[in-house]
Amino acid sequence: MGSRDERFLEDQRAFFAKADERHFEWQTQNPLIALTERELLRGFPILGDGPILEVGCGEGGNLANLLSGLDRVGAVIVGLDLFEPKVAFASRNVIQARFVCGDALSLPFRDHTFAAVLCRDLLHHVEQRDVALAELRRVSKPKGTIWIFEPNGSNPLMRLLASIRPHERGILRNSAVSIRELVAQQFADPRIEFRQPMPIYRLLLHYQFGAPGLGSWGPLQALIRLWDRTIGGVLPKTWWAYIVVEVNT
Repeated sequence: MGSRDERFLEDQRAFFAKADERHFEWQTQNPLIALTERELLRGFPILGDGPILEVGCGEGGNLANLLSGLDRVGAVIVGLDLFEPKVAFASRNVIQARFVCGDALSLPFRDHTFAAVLCRDLLHHVEQRDVALAELRRVSKPKGTIWIFEPNGSNPLMRLLASIRPHERGILRNSAVSIRELVAQQFADPRIEFRQPMPIYRLLLHYQFGAPGLGSWGPLQALIRLWDRTIGGVLPKTWWAYIVVEVNT
């Protein structure tokens, strides 16, 4: 029987080795999901003054949503992922950006290259999270910006996800305290924010086991807004679904 580290890595490779076209379409084209995805990423400086990098870009859905509606982007935008099929898919479908295959633990870029770096849903998929963070710091320009998004293991929906999908078990390590302490090892004064209190609509509209067609139903958006306001008013923010960390280098 393999070690825990070996099993962890096998779970990641088994799930992520292929491009997931349906997930990309759901993330970027489902009217309600795309709206909530863009709101989740709100504020990231995609129109910055220098090169931009996403580490762990997958099929390119985050960059596609960030670039949606923009006619021109002056900055060079780069997406990196470990798995070549995902990089190839992203290159065909997000033409405003460039994509490369590489490892988050050894980024193939020179020191101080990027003005802004995005890292979403990556740290809980790697064992050496401190190494990944050190690499984010290394490739960032002085006075650059790094945004880190991680699912919150204290959120009931995220705990459910971790319990039914082996490749997501790393979520259980995540909490507001653990993420702050982890990031603070590499960066001074990390700023923590919480987003999406209880995104149950991701289950309701899921492209594999939900009813994604409901995302085109106009009244559902109003219901989702009401749900978010209601649950967000009673659920402690430290239990919200996403932990967002912004740091400056």
